[in-house]
Amino acid sequence: MNQPVFSPGEWNVFCTDKAASLRFYRDLLGFVVTDIEDDAVHLRLGEQRLLLLPYAGAPADPHPYGQQATYSFDLMTPDLASAYTFLAEARVPMYRPWTPGAPSFIIRDPDNLVIEIIGQ
Repeated sequence: MNQPVFSPGEWNVFCTDKAASLRFYRDLLGFVVTDIEDDAVHLRLGEQRLLLLPYAGAPADPHPYGQQATYSFDLMTPDLASAYTFLAEARVPMYRPWTPGAPSFIIRDPDNLVIEIIGQ
């Protein structure tokens, strides 16, 4: 039997507060709303697609990064210092703050999901 061919689809983000998650992903990270159906919101940033699903009963435990099985994703930026300043001023929770010379920093979304911001 031949191995099937797969391609990436949407990352499903189960959230507790659709409005807060939409503000975070759209207004702070730059995702664009591509469709809304019932409670679900489809977003896109470049080729990355997310589906916000407001069905979570509670936020994720704010466990140490990499210590609990979960998904996370990275976002790339050509100006890490400016990205850090922008997100810090917006009071985005920082899991691992940026220090000059570091290649990345890690933030948490409104439900404690982890996103690593990496300099290009």
